Amino acid sequence: MHSSVEACCVTGANLGQPLALLMLNVDAVKKVSDPAGKSELEASLAQHLKHVNEALDPHEQLDCLVVMTEAWTVDNDLITPTFKVKRNRVEDLFAKNYDTWVGMRKKVIWHQA
Repeated sequence: MHSSVEACCVTGANLGQPLALLMLNVDAVKKVSDPAGKSELEASLAQHLKHVNEALDPHEQLDCLVVMTEAWTVDNDLITPTFKVKRNRVEDLFAKNYDTWVGMRKKVIWHQA
């Protein structure tokens, strides 16, 4: 996993390729408040995606990374008390965006809450 990522959920049922939703760690969230830091992190994540996809079969490769700066917490019901991502809840909240995100044809997409 990338050093700036706290949690990840690979999803995308009914899409041609899966995509990954990423929650940034606290240090990375601070970095993206600066345009230069955000640009640097985006380039690093795009390179990481390329590296990950090189190790996967074509049908497994990720279309894009969707970066979330809002924390996934027990309070917002995105993780369990034992810090497991609640995939069903993630999909309930974000599945409506999958086609739009894929249609953007970008490797790294920033999702603002």
